[in-house]
Amino acid sequence: MKIEDGKGKNGDMSVSVAQRGNVSSKNAARIFYISRDDSLAFNAISIGDNDYADGEFCMYLKNTSATRNIMIQHIEFHSVDATRFIISEVTGTAAGGTVITPSNLNLASGIPGEATAMGGGAAITGLTVVKVVGTHRTTALSESEMSYEGALILGPGNAIAVEKDTEYGGTTGIVEIDVFFHFETIGAT
Repeated sequence: MKIEDGKGKNGDMSVSVAQRGNVSSKNAARIFYISRDDSLAFNAISIGDNDYADGEFCMYLKNTSATRNIMIQHIEFHSVDATRFIISEVTGTAAGGTVITPSNLNLASGIPGEATAMGGGAAITGLTVVKVVGTHRTTALSESEMSYEGALILGPGNAIAVEKDTEYGGTTGIVEIDVFFHFETIGAT
């Protein structure tokens, strides 16, 4: 029996001197390989230079690519107050916040992210919640993360926003949000 090498070159799989198949696998997070191989992994950082009131949007991310999906790896939350954050799919035209340029995680690359991001400065306005896709709580003066492992996918034109919740936690407080994401071509496996 012959096993092909899997590279499409019609070669046989290599074996060791002990007649064991030589195989390897990708076992790091997908975002690592996307950063290393394609330079399409990013972090959008909303620096906490504003005291957000409960119910205000403090982070916004929209996919502006026509050919790629955004795959959210994880979102980090940092807060002065004990806070519940609500992550929602949103529509509308974001305004009021500070424009954020997502940072390419492959520092050797100059490829920009095809995304609109806002946060920082003031509350983000002009958005309508379509549906909630997650909630997350932090204790006062702490940080934590919500891992989507690439399962939260923003197709072209899709957007999410993070809201400081009115039902839990302090009244105002500095928050910082980091959204780690990468791009994959639509239809890629």
